[in-house]
Amino acid sequence: MDLVATEELARSGHLYPSVILHGQTSEIRQTAALRLAQTLLCEAERPERPCGSCKHCSRIVWPSAKDDAFHPDFQVLERDLKTSTSVSATKAFLQGAQVAPFEARGQVFVLASAESLTGEAANALLKTLEEPHVSAPRNFLLLSPSQFDLLATVRSRSLAVYLGVTEADFSDEMESLAKEFAASIRSFRSSGSALHLLAGAEILARVSTWKDPRDAFPWSQAAAIVRRSCDLVESGGRRGLLSLAEELLGGWQSRVRGIQALRILEGMVVDALSSSAARSDGGGSRVVPPAKGG
Repeated sequence: MDLVATEELARSGHLYPSVILHGQTSEIRQTAALRLAQTLLCEAERPERPCGSCKHCSRIVWPSAKDDAFHPDFQVLERDLKTSTSVSATKAFLQGAQVAPFEARGQVFVLASAESLTGEAANALLKTLEEPHVSAPRNFLLLSPSQFDLLATVRSRSLAVYLGVTEADFSDEMESLAKEFAASIRSFRSSGSALHLLAGAEILARVSTWKDPRDAFPWSQAAAIVRRSCDLVESGGRRGLLSLAEELLGGWQSRVRGIQALRILEGMVVDALSSSAARSDGGGSRVVPPAKGG
């Protein structure tokens, strides 16, 4: 899921109660959280949300901003200890989720460093996520460099939105690989041959070294290349590419089980993009398998 699609869900009132905003810098994650909060609480007509100027939008600001604006239905929990967010601070923060909204139609709670939650704090959050508000929308935005820094039980109850890597992390070499990957996708779309998808997987395998099975960094780089390719190919199939980028972030978990990185990449690319092509054609696309021995 990308941020644009997530904002549309928020605009329509169908956003998942818990959303993980991961990737990019802390500043970009904060900006994304503010916009989502404004979209969720804005009083304008749905197509115009967030308007940026209503009594709700204008008062939704980050706590550290030099501004006296304050919204009682928008709360942010920042790390209270040097390396972690304590259970006491988390429980005090979550008490606000036990009452009805003060002014808006719903509430938004942001955990600025969700990856720093202690085990007890994460379990306290999990308990709140399992008890949805019955009278008004209540949304939690969990900000983290990586979704895999959070407990698996928290991830399973959340919608993960990958914001990408920083420009500084996206090198000229990665840009070149993204162009090659986009070219392989265009070739696949024109011919239907899975050989082009396998070639795309080999391009992703060149992004980094894959020696350490526990290293998630190569997978995040591969995901960034796939996301970049969304801007380099013609319209159509974007959903499949975004789905592939999201799946790549968890590829290291299969690697831990002893499977070669290239084999995992091939499976992910073929599964995500061949099924996406079939859906976009109403099920009529035909993926041509590679010849035996090829």
